[in-house]
Amino acid sequence: MTHKEEYETIEVERHSALYRFFHWTIVSTGLIIGWTGWRLGGLYGVSFPDMKTALDIHVYLGFVFGAFWILLFIYVVKHEWEWFSPRRFPYSIKFFIQEILAWTGLGPHIEDPRGYDPERREYVEKLIPTEVQVLWMYLLMAAIMGITGFAMYYSDIFAPLLRFADQFAPLFNLPDGFTLFRAIHRLVMYLFLMTMLIHAYAVTIFGVLGSMITGKRREKVVRSRSK
Repeated sequence: MTHKEEYETIEVERHSALYRFFHWTIVSTGLIIGWTGWRLGGLYGVSFPDMKTALDIHVYLGFVFGAFWILLFIYVVKHEWEWFSPRRFPYSIKFFIQEILAWTGLGPHIEDPRGYDPERREYVEKLIPTEVQVLWMYLLMAAIMGITGFAMYYSDIFAPLLRFADQFAPLFNLPDGFTLFRAIHRLVMYLFLMTMLIHAYAVTIFGVLGSMITGKRREKVVRSRSK
């Protein structure tokens, strides 16, 4: 948990229009895919739309969902790699542990590391460090859901992969690879949903939700490159 203090701030552009477009397209398509997935799985009493329409939407919007994740990743590699590189995992994990200790009262408050240097006109730190892990978790889960989902729908094309999965199905008391893929698909869906909810809570707590709408945020002024 970060400790709030008075400090000088400056309004800066945090997210470009293109980045925000990718983000909200992923969010909106993800919600529709989730809803139609619940319909196909007979979950939570969802009965709209009809099964055929739900399947068509779920599959073809899945291509859109995946495409925008790829576009977002390309954008990150080109413009945000300094902040999201896997080399920052140790820093991110350390911060996460400190954050857990702070939330549970077992450790001290953590200072918000984000800051902007107006003289250099660049961020000293742009992220709450745990965001590094979150992006890669999203990418991994989206890939798993995509592979398992398309393998089930295009079962002829993915027959070799399904046959390979057949070998592991009995380990989970399942009859075949198709059923195993369906179980993995559903499990990762729940993990993705949980991550989304935690992410939504975190961006609200750390005051960055508005910047994903307007693109701008008032950041703490830091006149040094040191962390």
